[in-house]
Amino acid sequence: MKPFEIDVSYIRAKDVKRPLVETYTAPVAVCHAMDVREYEMREFDFIKGKKVLIAKQRGRIHALGSLCPHANAPLVKGVLGEGRIRCPWHGSCFNLETGDIEDYPGVNSLPRYKVDVERGGLVMVRARVQDVPSSGRMQKMVKRDLENPLVYLIIGGGIAAQMCAATLRKEGFTGRILMICKEPHLPYNRTNLTKYPNAKMKQMQFRPKEFYDEYNIEMLLDTEAVKANMEEKTITTSDDVRFFYNKMLIATGSSARKPSIKGIDLKNVFTLRDYEDWEHIREASKAKNVVCIGSSYIVLEVAQNIISYAHTKVTIVARSQVPMLAVFGLTIGERILKLFRDNMITMLMQTTVTEVEGDADGNVIQLTLSDGQQLPCQCLIIGAGVRCNTDFLVGSGLPINANGSIEADMYLKTLFDDVYVGGDLAHAPVHSDNNRCSAIGHEQIAQYHGRVAAINMAGSRLVDLRTVPFYTTSLFKIDFRCAGIGRYSDIVFEGDVGTFNFVAYYLDNLDKVISIVACNRDPIVSQFAELRSQGRILRRHDLLDVKKPWTARLKGPIKCY
Repeated sequence: MKPFEIDVSYIRAKDVKRPLVETYTAPVAVCHAMDVREYEMREFDFIKGKKVLIAKQRGRIHALGSLCPHANAPLVKGVLGEGRIRCPWHGSCFNLETGDIEDYPGVNSLPRYKVDVERGGLVMVRARVQDVPSSGRMQKMVKRDLENPLVYLIIGGGIAAQMCAATLRKEGFTGRILMICKEPHLPYNRTNLTKYPNAKMKQMQFRPKEFYDEYNIEMLLDTEAVKANMEEKTITTSDDVRFFYNKMLIATGSSARKPSIKGIDLKNVFTLRDYEDWEHIREASKAKNVVCIGSSYIVLEVAQNIISYAHTKVTIVARSQVPMLAVFGLTIGERILKLFRDNMITMLMQTTVTEVEGDADGNVIQLTLSDGQQLPCQCLIIGAGVRCNTDFLVGSGLPINANGSIEADMYLKTLFDDVYVGGDLAHAPVHSDNNRCSAIGHEQIAQYHGRVAAINMAGSRLVDLRTVPFYTTSLFKIDFRCAGIGRYSDIVFEGDVGTFNFVAYYLDNLDKVISIVACNRDPIVSQFAELRSQGRILRRHDLLDVKKPWTARLKGPIKCY
């Protein structure tokens, strides 16, 4: 599978149904114990053409599936951290002991095989029969116990909400789980709207309906939370139904924002936030002239998709000097600008739209720009930021920040002990940024929030936030990997930005590397993410030490640096 192909294992029925009795294959000798060094991973032939990943850490040998279930990346090229394996492409993390997924993206865990080391040193591996055909497996979960009176509400239908529901069952919560979802669809991967323009809803859903039915996760689709009362512990929905909760996760995400421009509400003016938005855009963008406002990676992905399937003129109008300036900086932004111009997309930078003009039927036909230029347009797509979906919380007793986000602690708990938040609206500590609070609108963060909130809601153990922001984008088949966050004051480059073979290190005013961006340098971004997740610090002088590369720090037990 290519790096950005859809993980169809999300929807396979075999991920839902499991046999009552686990049966194992016959043991297979895959290697000798001395073939794998301490803190090393190697891949060996297993059965039926499959490979097995053998890892040695602290003298123990572990055997797991060799491919990341998210997009089939070869994990042998990834990172062996302390007690876990990190995917080289998208940063997903799996527990070395259990194979369970612990950081994201993805929903399935790794198969964990039985290992026996014989007296002569042969490593014998056995697999559950049901794990052989697939690169992933679903974690074991409990079902609802009708005698358990507890009710946990999950407000939202995105990845944070879905992950929270699944993790609650994985953590042993047997009470009632009720998800209130504004959209009419089961939870789906919204990032695929811009990455895979031809994807259908069933391909994007994280789990099929049978999953929610089997594990007694109640779904109220096409239903919106309109009022909340924290003292009474109730939520009122758009159907005028009131629900009581014992604990609640708020993960309502964000909505696209429209700028205050004359004519912005004309027909064929779109924002992109859900599946229906994309279906309308896909049809309307067959027009002669398509214009996109903004230069975020979402806008860039939309523009490249439109030009790939529609014989139309695409123009990007952006206020910034180059695309992705705030995140990538000027040098990489200039190279992306050239990339898009080379692919026949008109880039009008340091420009804004001052008026949207329409015809007698109310359809957009022309834009007026800040330089006075008149730009033909029959389809306008706006990517001008988002706003948090927290209006229903006004007057609830829960404080809301000016930008609509909600304060959360290290456990994603709010001012109220029984109310948690996750995803876009959670203004929560970021481990790799010295636990400074930020509201981050990335799929990986939202999914991680869902897991951490659920573990803490279940109450069997306490887990704090320790993830490192990690996101990827593919622009005209060039893959950008990014990890970390923070305000930088300098950038150190290694390699050649012009040929998209480089690493960019972003340093703060204390010469500490706070984030990293790379093209064609896997697994270096995953290595940095793992380093920061362990609390280790990378500084400018570490980048210059050729004899002792910083990546060597990942091998061996954790030390203080």
